Order: sequence, then structure tokens, then C-alpha cells
Amino acid sequence: MTIIKRYGIFILLIGLALILLLNKVFLWGFAAMGVGLIIFGIQQLINLNVRVSQFQSRIEGLEDKNKSLAKLNDKLEEEIAYLKERQFQITKIRNILELNLFEVDTNFNRPVVKKETIAGDREIKYFGSLNISIQAKFGIDCKELRFKYLPESDELIVANINPKFLSFGNRKLEWGFFEIFEFRSQNALAEKRWMTTDNLYRYANKVKEDYRLNTEKSLEKGPEEFEWIYKPIMQTVINTIKGIFGSLCKNISIVETADETFVPIDKLRFEASHLSEGLNSAESSPLSMGAGDKRG
Repeated sequence: MTIIKRYGIFILLIGLALILLLNKVFLWGFAAMGVGLIIFGIQQLINLNVRVSQFQSRIEGLEDKNKSLAKLNDKLEEEIAYLKERQFQITKIRNILELNLFEVDTNFNRPVVKKETIAGDREIKYFGSLNISIQAKFGIDCKELRFKYLPESDELIVANINPKFLSFGNRKLEWGFFEIFEFRSQNALAEKRWMTTDNLYRYANKVKEDYRLNTEKSLEKGPEEFEWIYKPIMQTVINTIKGIFGSLCKNISIVETADETFVPIDKLRFEASHLSEGLNSAESSPLSMGAGDKRG
């Protein structure tokens, strides 16, 4: 149907020409055929022009895309060159040998209340509460431990057992509330009193951020709210150390400080005979660790 609609006039004229030629009306038959061919040629020329214009528009679209891709490629090359020029610098690598014994999830707050004078004569006061939610990890740094092994009595003496704050898991600091006031009067006739001031919001934001950063920095050394926890976990730390070394020697003793005869954990050595006996007893008896605790 599409072909008939597109070339209907041409088909009609060719059909008319054939009828005229069959009826021996040659002049009009050839005339009709010529007109039909002319119309067909004009239609083909129009279709060709349409296709050429469509092709040109597609070419222009592809050229635009090519230009945008070229710009993107140039930008990527610049970024790659920049990344290649950057040097990844390692300032320090440390060996970490920590034994994490406790993880404490807690929430507490740090209040702030202060009066001060700013801009020469503006008397202000502010107060607020910074809510802190953290997961603190406590344990021992095994590199700080010192050991002395006495082969004649198969005794291991351990010193410098100091439970400490190791690191944070999750940490979140948010202000519960914060208020700032200025001691001033609304006009020359009114008495001075504490009231809010719109132009103090920038100073308030600075105070809040400084206090938050200082609090975050102080927490890196271990929250002072957890200082009470070190003594209760001391015995657990001792039991853990005895559990670790209980299968390697018969007797384990704990002392507070070490002298020059003590060595760090990486230099600790046991006699082969005692070590094999300890390992055999550990394999044969599931209670060997507990027995080592009692002997310590």
C-alpha cells in the first residue's frame, strides 16, 4: 500500500500509456509514458535530496558528539597526567601488636558553660551539651610487655602489664543543644539583661566547632570518662596472658616493672625440651590452661 500511495500517479500514467499503445494510439501512449517517467524521476530526486539532508544532519550530530568526546578525552588525559605526577608518600610504617580484650559501646555528654568578653566590650555567655556516642576498644599493647624466662624452674615472669585504650570503632559527636546570650540593652533607656543577638550566630558556630574538635582530639588519648575501667580489667588481662603462655611453661608470675634482664616479646625464647613438654601436655589435657593459671 505504501508503494501504491507513493508512486500512484506514475503507475496510473504507465497503465494509461499501455492501454493507449494496445489500442494503437501511439502518440498519446508515448506521451503518457513520458510524463509518467518524468514524474517518477522527480519523485526519486526528491527522495534522494531528503535522504542526503538526513545523512548530513546525522553527520553533523556525530561531529558534535566527536567534539564532546574529544574534550572529555583531553580532560581525562590531564587528570591521568596529574595523578601520575602525584607521589604517594609514606611517612612512617609501624608494627602493631595489640590484644583487643574489650569493646565498650557508650553514650555520654560533655557540657560547656563559659562567660567571656569579645570585641573589646561585648559581654557574652554560652552553654550547651555535646552528645558523644563511641565504641572504645581496650586491651594491651604486646610490644610494651617485658618477659624473663627462668629455665631452671620453667618460670615465665611478665612485667609492664598496662591495660590501655587502643582505638575507636564508631565515633559520633553531635550537639544536643547550644545557647549563646549577650548582656545588653535593647535601647539607651532600657536596663541591660541577658538576651539573644542575631549577629552572634557566626561566633556561636565557631565556638561549637572549636569545642567539638578539641573534644575529638582529647578522645584520641582515651576518654577520661573510662579511667575507672583500667583497674577492673587488670585481672582479666592477667588471666589472658596466663592463658596464652600457660601451655608453654609451668609457672607464670606477674610483676609490675621490668629491669634490664627482661626482653620484649619478639626476643622471648623457651628451651626446646620444656617447649615440647608444654605442647604435649596442652594437647593431652583440655584443662592445661586452667592448671597453668592456678600455678601462676
